[in-house]
Amino acid sequence: GLAPTPTGRARELGPATIRFVTNHTAEEAKDFQHVISEFNKRYPQIRVNYLNMAGGQEFYTAIKTQAVAHNLPDVWYTRTFDIPSNAAKGWQIPLDSYVQQDAAEVNTNDFWPAEVAQMTYEGKLYALPYDFSNWAIYYNKAMFEQEGVKPPTDEWTWQDLFAVAEHFVRRKGNRQERWGLNAGFWDWFFMGVLVANGGKVFSDDLRRCELNSEQNVETFRMFWRQMQKGVIPLPGATPQGVDPFAGGLVAMNVNGSWATQSTRDAVGDRFEWDVVKLPKGSTGKRGVSAAGGAWGIAENSKYKEQAWEFVKFLASKDSINYLISRITRSIPGRQSCAQEWERVARSSHQPPAHIEVFVSQMKEDAINW
Repeated sequence: GLAPTPTGRARELGPATIRFVTNHTAEEAKDFQHVISEFNKRYPQIRVNYLNMAGGQEFYTAIKTQAVAHNLPDVWYTRTFDIPSNAAKGWQIPLDSYVQQDAAEVNTNDFWPAEVAQMTYEGKLYALPYDFSNWAIYYNKAMFEQEGVKPPTDEWTWQDLFAVAEHFVRRKGNRQERWGLNAGFWDWFFMGVLVANGGKVFSDDLRRCELNSEQNVETFRMFWRQMQKGVIPLPGATPQGVDPFAGGLVAMNVNGSWATQSTRDAVGDRFEWDVVKLPKGSTGKRGVSAAGGAWGIAENSKYKEQAWEFVKFLASKDSINYLISRITRSIPGRQSCAQEWERVARSSHQPPAHIEVFVSQMKEDAINW
């Protein structure tokens, strides 16, 4: 079983049919179907109509259209960086009263603090967690050994990383064949890097954009200099449709905890690889952005009590262990599930050998923005 027997109050809930929508792969959708069947064993009076929309554009278009029509699903998957916007628009309901009545069962102290910050708007909690992810550096161990370069350590800085990355640059005439680091310019990745270098994106009261600061400009110049030197590939420099890391075009790659399994699939047995923490910034600290997925209840739901029981079930330790911890994917949304996630990841005897760096960063370096 995935979760405890319902309380007396929950058993007294009347019949309901709730709509549940996710934005996941077909494989994950099968796991959600299993969780729903377990939920129905305990709550036979609550029917769950489930729809998975795998395409991101299709999903967001549907959610926004239904929100305008006040016809959102009772429960849906909402990314943590969407929650404050959803709450401000009145799409999701605050869950504080529900959390208080079931405080021992929900146990918000088990959630990652950075995820709680993203699920909160104007002091109120608007969702319960599913998963949470952060960034690290994937590196090609075989390439490091071939070039006689020492593997990176968790104590390195961004300047150390760029110095190491320069060792792997290879050109043939006017044509560059290899780079040191693949660093995609994702906005939420850079928010952490900016903080590590003493900058920020917004003022603490969120009323001013502070992107155009001296510290931030220097951070972007630091990366631009590496692109000019050929250490980081310029946009479009690597062949279209080719994974630069799996294809051996770069020695290192900035990527998230969610990419461990896909990297295993892409690299196969061609070379050994591992992960290491993000470098420290000029402040001497590591700034790590995190983001993930959560479960929200629609303001237009006619069955909020029943929807709450389902959201609570989805966010239970047993459900999260089934949905996330038994496979190598994003970090579980509960801290108490992280150890099982690490154990399962290592049991396959596949890289990365140091997958615990993701959990360690979440505990020590995640930014509560």
